Amino acid sequence: MPEFYAEYCALISSSEQLEQCKRAHSLQNLLAIIKKLWHCPERSDNQLLDDIAQLNQFPITENQAQFAKNWLPYRYRPGQQRVYWLLPFGHATEPFQDETISRYRQQLINQIIQPCSTLAVAQQQAIALADAQPAGFIFHLSRCGSTLISGCLSELDSTCVFSESPLLTELLLDKNLSVQEQQNLLRAFINLQAAVFPNRPQVIIKWNAWDIFCWDLIHAIYPQVPVVFVVRNPVEILASHQKLAGRHMAGEPGLAQFNSVFSRATNHLSLLQYRTDVLRSLQQKMHSIQTQNSILCMDYSQLKYSGINTIFRYFDLTLTGEEQTAVMQRLGIHSKTPGVLFKQDSLSKQSLFSAADKQYIEQQLFVTYELLREAATCLAEPEGY
Repeated sequence: MPEFYAEYCALISSSEQLEQCKRAHSLQNLLAIIKKLWHCPERSDNQLLDDIAQLNQFPITENQAQFAKNWLPYRYRPGQQRVYWLLPFGHATEPFQDETISRYRQQLINQIIQPCSTLAVAQQQAIALADAQPAGFIFHLSRCGSTLISGCLSELDSTCVFSESPLLTELLLDKNLSVQEQQNLLRAFINLQAAVFPNRPQVIIKWNAWDIFCWDLIHAIYPQVPVVFVVRNPVEILASHQKLAGRHMAGEPGLAQFNSVFSRATNHLSLLQYRTDVLRSLQQKMHSIQTQNSILCMDYSQLKYSGINTIFRYFDLTLTGEEQTAVMQRLGIHSKTPGVLFKQDSLSKQSLFSAADKQYIEQQLFVTYELLREAATCLAEPEGY
């Protein structure tokens, strides 16, 4: 057992001690606070940093520390079955949760105190928590406006948005867990993440594009959660991946456990053929789910204020006047690059491919796209928007 293990666990577990550490204005000040809490004034700063580094590497294997409600689980390492925790500073407003995590990690205390636990401890920590019933799920085909939707949802004071959470991604990728174990842990992880934001009870989860292949697993746990599907013209989706490929369009074999299409990257004559096959598989899975469930489908072209407002109503979210203004402002900003004004790019994406490639994409993908788009709600755009 590392030296100061008991003191380390006590610090992790104590809201009062954590608040003292959060108020530290420098590294030297933080270490002075920890020395006082751990009754070790004789330790040099370097010695204490070495002690803490060793403690950070030692996984907490029993309920000797209380993480729930203070600490956010943010990473899961399947090979080691370890869960990594940090302290949140404000709710997520960034396009993706990994960017929110990067912001949290810039805080001094998160640079110094970096606890980890076993998977079993994380699951035990969630037992005493109330079950979070998410207000809505967002599934999408990628590059079709889902990040814009989640960004607008984050503007509400009552919402807590987890946009492609790395923690949930890594859990669903763990092929050594049974479906039942994944379901139990998925609920535990969502409860633990939601518990950190008690004043934001309306949890919204935007899943990865490939998570649609985990629909049965997810829907079995949360059958009552309202779901939005987001789609877009396939030419525009593939044009976006042509410029910068997403993980599922880069031929990563690790996703093959979700669908065999991800294992066939090397069998294609061209990268475009592979990406077309991936998108077709996503479309077909989405359409098969849509025909059997009550789901709101939105096309990228509908994501003006009226379309976003339809999603708010579907998730049973009520906006104040200030929140409506914030959403309108968010719609004018690039969804993935905050601070940059949004510019409509559908026409430029349409022109990226040659006539032959564009025809190939349309022949392969437009039948299912039209079926999905037919289900999309017809929206009237307000004047001037």
